[in-house]
Amino acid sequence: MKMSAVFGPTIQGEGKSTGMEVMFVRLSLCNLHCVWCDTPYTWNWEGTSFSHPQKFDMAKEVIQMSVDEIIEQLERFNVKAVVVSGGEPLVQQRELTVLVSRLKAKGYWVEVETNGTLVPTRELINLVDQFNCSPKLSNSGDPYRLRIKADALCAHAQSAKTNFKFVVASNDDITEIVALVNEFKLKDVYLMPEGITKEQLLDKEAKVKLLCKQYGFIFSQRIHIVQLGGGRLV
Repeated sequence: MKMSAVFGPTIQGEGKSTGMEVMFVRLSLCNLHCVWCDTPYTWNWEGTSFSHPQKFDMAKEVIQMSVDEIIEQLERFNVKAVVVSGGEPLVQQRELTVLVSRLKAKGYWVEVETNGTLVPTRELINLVDQFNCSPKLSNSGDPYRLRIKADALCAHAQSAKTNFKFVVASNDDITEIVALVNEFKLKDVYLMPEGITKEQLLDKEAKVKLLCKQYGFIFSQRIHIVQLGGGRLV
């Protein structure tokens, strides 16, 4: 698999499983190019024209690892919960399915982070314990035709295993969020402030909490940044 890193133990810092002790499997490659992405080293290579200012050497950042090698690293620690993140994990869905199948056979809880643009197979849905789906808004800088895929969002909306997270940069984002929730009948919806520093997140916290109260959504802070400082762990 095309990897960025295996790291942990740490905590799941946002969304439905906030605070859970986990290991992370961070995959490389993404089909979107969000201007505020906090893991651009998984996709924003030198020579690309994407708006995100941080560029990286693909040859240095992408690590090839087999499923056996990934599991070997995870088993060094006594933590039986794994978050597969990215990048966009479903870009490597065939290999991801093999990895999740092997992890489930070993008794792991497995969450998969996704931007909701690629349809998960029925096999993968049956294997994964939880999908954390984060559809991107216009504040991401990605065009609508790339970031909103009806077939993928409908598949997630019909699964009891999927929750939805939206990154809120300003109060204006709520119009887009409500429209998507209503159009695709999304449930279990979390709102998170946008930011890559503790100060940015805390500055927006009160406004996002108020939006949650007004519209019936669930607030999620990004505690891996607020409490642990965030930043690249490996």
